[in-house]
Amino acid sequence: MRNFKKIAPRICAVLAFVILFESVARFAYEGWTTFSLASKRERSDLKGTIDTLYCGTSIAARGIQPVILDEALGTTGFNIATNTQPLKGTYYLIQETAEENPVKQIYLVLSVSTLKKEATDQEYLSAYEYLRTMRWKARYLLSVRSEGLTVSSLLYSTRISKYLNLKQVKKNVKKKLYRTVVQRYYGNRGWRARKTSYEGERAGKKNGFTGYWDGSKGIAQITEESLEYLYKIADFCREEGIELNLLLTPITQDYIDGAGDLDNLDEVCRALAEEMDANYYNFMLYKERQTVFTNDLFEDYKHMNVEGSEVFSELLAEVLQSSDPQEYFYDSMEEFKQGLKEEEA
Repeated sequence: MRNFKKIAPRICAVLAFVILFESVARFAYEGWTTFSLASKRERSDLKGTIDTLYCGTSIAARGIQPVILDEALGTTGFNIATNTQPLKGTYYLIQETAEENPVKQIYLVLSVSTLKKEATDQEYLSAYEYLRTMRWKARYLLSVRSEGLTVSSLLYSTRISKYLNLKQVKKNVKKKLYRTVVQRYYGNRGWRARKTSYEGERAGKKNGFTGYWDGSKGIAQITEESLEYLYKIADFCREEGIELNLLLTPITQDYIDGAGDLDNLDEVCRALAEEMDANYYNFMLYKERQTVFTNDLFEDYKHMNVEGSEVFSELLAEVLQSSDPQEYFYDSMEEFKQGLKEEEA
């Protein structure tokens, strides 16, 4: 007992030093333009008012502008999507935000990669960085149970590779002290996109594993964790009285041509939505997709650019306000192709 009393102050001193060092390292070296900083600051400012969440990976982060939807629907929305966000991360971000806000609607954007890909530590980390409170961060870390993620998340210094970049440190500190707004391609309410346009570089190419849906395997392609957390999100929404909406967004024809059996993907997603008591919108089947969502509205073969996200956000608001949303969509890719043939004739 006496030995512990002697050692305890030393342990506390070491922990205090580590915490102080890590806090200073993050403040000095984490880029002031980091999207997670801007997002967390905005969510803190809007605490208690957010009633609509837009969730998913980079496809959602770049494709949905909450401000446009707010103006049309009278909502206060926020886009909590991040690059390659695992559905486990989505689940914890939803819970944290709903705890602090009167969330009534959630729009979850699905994609082939969201459903098929096994998450890496780096991808788990992207969601961790968007969580605001230490309590939810701790819960998330305990659920992932990854040594690599724990070290990277708790010890920011392990991520620093250029300690002598003092010019950048000076800039980071100055910008953060003055709460400078990110001016690059971060918009607001979590949305961000680039202005570049896709020029058809992937025309005629088959997508890679995370962008290809094998119709013969169907729902079996969805990872165990992704399916588990889809159901957990649905259960949470039922318990809290939140309306859940599943979406597939518009995408380039080049991506669709190389993506495999998208009719089967539609069947799987539609069945999941029905089972989860969720609304379902597949904008790949939007009747005017090929004429409205041309390559110049995308920054690459699957992500919308600034102009594309504006067009899609306005369309999404229009569909949500419609008394008959289904009139905007074909029932299948085959029907979509047939419709194009009839128009050309």
